[in-house]
Amino acid sequence: MSIKFRGLIALLVVIGLSGLVMSCGGSSRPAGLLLVISQGATDVNSYGINLNTGVLTQINTAAPVAANSIPTAIVLDPSGNFAYVANATNGGGPGSITAYSVKSDGRLSPVGSNPGTGVNPVALAIDHGGHFLFVANQGSDTVSVFSIGANAALTQVGAFAVVTSVPGAPAATPSSVAVTPSGSFVFVANAGQNTVSVFAVDAGTGALTAVAGSPFAAGTAPAAVTVTPNGSYLYVANQGSNNISAFTICSGAVPGCATIAPGSLTSETVVSAGLAPGSLAVDPAGNFLYATDRDSNQLSGYRITPSTGVLTAMSSGAVSTGTAPVFVAIHPAGNYLYVANSGGDSISGFHLVTQSGVLGPLAAAPSASRPVGIAVK
Repeated sequence: MSIKFRGLIALLVVIGLSGLVMSCGGSSRPAGLLLVISQGATDVNSYGINLNTGVLTQINTAAPVAANSIPTAIVLDPSGNFAYVANATNGGGPGSITAYSVKSDGRLSPVGSNPGTGVNPVALAIDHGGHFLFVANQGSDTVSVFSIGANAALTQVGAFAVVTSVPGAPAATPSSVAVTPSGSFVFVANAGQNTVSVFAVDAGTGALTAVAGSPFAAGTAPAAVTVTPNGSYLYVANQGSNNISAFTICSGAVPGCATIAPGSLTSETVVSAGLAPGSLAVDPAGNFLYATDRDSNQLSGYRITPSTGVLTAMSSGAVSTGTAPVFVAIHPAGNYLYVANSGGDSISGFHLVTQSGVLGPLAAAPSASRPVGIAVK
């Protein structure tokens, strides 16, 4: 064997061993990433996603949230480089936001100064431009707005009441917040008043102004809102009436909206759901909607009619999840879907057939106690 040939073999062995080292242990770079918050363990855990199979592998790390806090919601910024977690405070006082840098190996590192929010923050949303973070505060009936700066820095713009206070009226109790992809409008589900509040967003400052006619009537105890990728339709999961409302979001290009304030909700249609529908997710192509049914231990799927936003239950029916599913998220590529099962301490995974919306179950992954929120990239 020539010296040159032996040298080539040695080089190939070194390269092979290097690749093996990089694919094992804490230094590997996951192809996809899933972050999950746990209320039982009061932390955030990372899972690598195999984008060929959808299988989750837990990364050996857990990032704590702010002291004396209970994590309630998590969201990734559009770049996927930073994550924000909403924390309710034990005892019911004002909450806070914990920001994390997302490392290339999927680990999290806290950044920033944990700015305060209103009482009991329960939901988060970021516009697609990554300019503003919106926080629904259930205990103070407000939406906190933060501008997002370099290195995930948050500067509070203000706290805006979701409804006009009326003596004797029940609390609004906001439960969910969503923003149009353009960042022009914010929607808040008010579980205590069976309504959805709509706000126009000032593009320069992030300040909110209620749209004429807001709040708009929804079903009983609305628990979640989500917007289609084209910004045309809003869906509301009504936990108390076990159904989902579909609304058209008015703009100048929508027929019948010429004299109606932009952002207004019209053309409501309703479709039945399982028991206690909660979290909602629309696939990236805007063809399908999925809803967790907490008390049915299932996930319901619906086909979206592109021209109207009307929902039709999928012929394949609902799929089983773990116990008490409370949050659903879809990978940005659109072919995998994950569900946090709060009662089962697990994450259910599904392969999503992009042409039909049919879900094929994957092996569930164990989680820390009481997972309640997921973010994926």
